[in-house]
Amino acid sequence: MINKSNKSLHTAITAVLYTLISGLVSLYVTRLILLNYGSDYNGLNATANQLISMLLIFEGGFTLATNVALFKPLATKNFDKINRILSATRNHFRKIGCLVFFLGLLITSGYTFIIKSPLPKTFILLIFLMTLTSTTFNLIYTTKFQILLQSSQREYVINYIYIISHIVSQALIIILVINKKNMLLIRLIIMSFSIINGVIISIITRKEFKFIDFKVVPDYEAIKGTKDVFIQKLTAMLYGTAPIVFISAFSGTAYASVYAVYNSIFSILKSAIYSFVNAPRMSLGQLITEEDSNKVLNVLYEYEFIVIYIMLTLLTTTAVLIMPFINIYTFGINDIEYKNWGIALLLVAITYFEVIHIPSGNVINMSGNFKVGRKIQTISCIILVLLIIIGNKMGIHGILAAILITAIILATLEIGYVHNIYFKTKIYTFFRILIPLSLICVLLVVLEIIFIPDISNYYSFFLLGAILLIFNGLFLAGFSYLVNKNLMKSTYYRIKNVIKSITRIR
Repeated sequence: MINKSNKSLHTAITAVLYTLISGLVSLYVTRLILLNYGSDYNGLNATANQLISMLLIFEGGFTLATNVALFKPLATKNFDKINRILSATRNHFRKIGCLVFFLGLLITSGYTFIIKSPLPKTFILLIFLMTLTSTTFNLIYTTKFQILLQSSQREYVINYIYIISHIVSQALIIILVINKKNMLLIRLIIMSFSIINGVIISIITRKEFKFIDFKVVPDYEAIKGTKDVFIQKLTAMLYGTAPIVFISAFSGTAYASVYAVYNSIFSILKSAIYSFVNAPRMSLGQLITEEDSNKVLNVLYEYEFIVIYIMLTLLTTTAVLIMPFINIYTFGINDIEYKNWGIALLLVAITYFEVIHIPSGNVINMSGNFKVGRKIQTISCIILVLLIIIGNKMGIHGILAAILITAIILATLEIGYVHNIYFKTKIYTFFRILIPLSLICVLLVVLEIIFIPDISNYYSFFLLGAILLIFNGLFLAGFSYLVNKNLMKSTYYRIKNVIKSITRIR
């Protein structure tokens, strides 16, 4: 039987694979769209995705609360309890899906007349509606199956489905874009494959868990903390969607395209990091339930070290290569200027502060301390809304500065709570991991920007990128050994044991 660590690693590997495939292919498709349709079309696509994502606020954290509720009955094989929780989940998401659909109709219809774009209003509305349709389907039908796979630590099954689906759908889209077919047809393919994914996930889940019965009496009481988690969803929604929605409404879809290009690069980076960061979260939840706090704290230190190490290795390399990539990627696109160091540096800083507190955030959520999370997220959300209103007057940079300040506050509150209050220990060990590695990375970025040769094509970009990634990874590993020798050793042996265990299973 595959243990928790092995499942987490399996999930992380498949998530990284999906991130790399989807990210790189999407970048290629985006460039084709920019060349064949222009920045306004690309900005509209990005706006549609983010505008509909805003409606997911009505999910209210029910997914996370259900994940936590399923831990114990899955561990004890209490199938009746599992079915009652799933029945409640199904009913809840049916209501959410209907609400999202009807509100989506109203919001997208109104936003169609607000957005600054030279594209036809009917075309814009149809793009929004197709995006809304696939989102609604997944809420009503797919989510309950995804939750069961996640809680049973089989999230890698979902990742495999997404990988195959993305390869096929993007291949079709590339053919259509090269032949300059109608963008509505391209959006139709995206919508269709999203629905197909949901159907496949449901079939596999029913086959894997033959005991599933949604007709039992629902147990709504078992799913606690949804109101507390709601504010987390609101803050996350504003983080992810506010920039492009405000930019497209007040500056235009072309400027939204500029932000979207930078954001797509950092989305790949963050997705790769999150693949490792979030893969152990379900195992962490079970560990918190089963083990004493001292053991959990030691695991948290290793978890934080791995997250910080991976994040800084990838972020350092990205900071050095971001502008050379933008120069190559947007070559031949002249309808708007894409080179913008301000956006690049702000997104580097935002990514840094978003990632460092995720282990602490996972401890808060997986331990069921949703009320604590609600208080922290409420403070952050209020600050974010006020700063976005102020920052919007300064354009893209003002909005991103608002997000950065909020990210710093959120990181401070979550990390401080977990270390000082939840575990009742000093935060010294965390800063001993974070600060030396962060300072050395700033030095690395400055030196590498000064000394790297000019990059004029993708071949030299990927070659230099691979060299820098390996060098930065090895350098940070060696530096970590000097400043945190014991933690480095314990983390190394944990990873080594997991790999050995997987090898024995195979």
